[in-house]
Amino acid sequence: MKVLWVTNWYPSVEAPYRSPFIKAQWLAARTAGADADLLHVDLLHGPWLPQVAWRRGSEGEYVLRVAWRGWKLLYHLPWLVAAYVAKRFPGPRPALIHGQVLIPAGITAASLAKCWRLPLVHTEHWNLAPVKLRSPFWGYFGRRALGSARAVLPVSQHLANQLAEVLPMVPMTVVPNVMDWRRFAHRPPQTQPMANVFTVLSVAQLIPLNQRIKKTEWTLEALAELARRHPNVQWKYVHVGGGVRADELAAFATNLGVDAQWLGHTAPGAWADLEVDVLAHPTLDETFGMVVYEALHRGIPVVTTDIPAFQPWLVPPAGLRVAPGPGPLADALEALWRSPFQVPADILPFNEFEAARVGNRLNNLYAKFGVTS
Repeated sequence: MKVLWVTNWYPSVEAPYRSPFIKAQWLAARTAGADADLLHVDLLHGPWLPQVAWRRGSEGEYVLRVAWRGWKLLYHLPWLVAAYVAKRFPGPRPALIHGQVLIPAGITAASLAKCWRLPLVHTEHWNLAPVKLRSPFWGYFGRRALGSARAVLPVSQHLANQLAEVLPMVPMTVVPNVMDWRRFAHRPPQTQPMANVFTVLSVAQLIPLNQRIKKTEWTLEALAELARRHPNVQWKYVHVGGGVRADELAAFATNLGVDAQWLGHTAPGAWADLEVDVLAHPTLDETFGMVVYEALHRGIPVVTTDIPAFQPWLVPPAGLRVAPGPGPLADALEALWRSPFQVPADILPFNEFEAARVGNRLNNLYAKFGVTS
């Protein structure tokens, strides 16, 4: 009995590093025995007349590719997409729909489940989903969509708590993201107190959507401040992740006098080979924080903003949580420079995020809803 995953967030030719965590969860479910297909609704800017095509991806996923000048309009018409898929889907009819991310695929999935009269489960990855569920327009349709789900599967307890406030009658079961630890063997940096060179790593996509949340500027400003406090120390910055804001931030770093290296996009896990002293992750919101978990598994301490996603588990010797802003970030980095600490290999229950564990949890949930492999 098949399960059909429905998502707009998924790696593609144009965006190969987009949302690999959804692909990883899907493959984990399949490896665990679930008979699961995936539909990637890939909406792209294109010509005035829509170009619509079906194809199969490298893992056998179904791709509905729509290239159109008005592609953004389809994000606001997920019901139209669902109606099209219900009539034209080239694969076998599933027994259960598994939606991914509230807008737009979550609503598309709920509408498709209604068209085909199938049960629905939903995984939420998006930090803004609780906010959208409270908004006048998306809140109405989002609450109807997720309210019809047999279960909502947030990827973190923090997100589950937020969603439960808006959807108190919907069962919540946390199913975390899949983490591949093979590249992140525990190898703590050998940072010496008050070293002459101190290297700060940042990992984030430099895209406009992240600008309000991922505060890369704060790290650069913090390093400029530390250079003023301790001019004899080389304060180095290494950034992994690309996007349209890269040139703007590189110019900002140059104007501040920060020694910055911009590596752009790298293969998943490749940054684990870098020799750095700390991960700086200033963010105003987070649902899971994959890069934080990866750094800790590698043994790299983390400095991040004090937000609910990291409370109360991100404490020394894992890292430091600080108030928002470049000043508190500079103080925390200076504290680690003065008194570095070692991150133990067993700092967190990392095995809970392995593919086999996550896949089995998903497969067991499908069986609970009457879908067996």
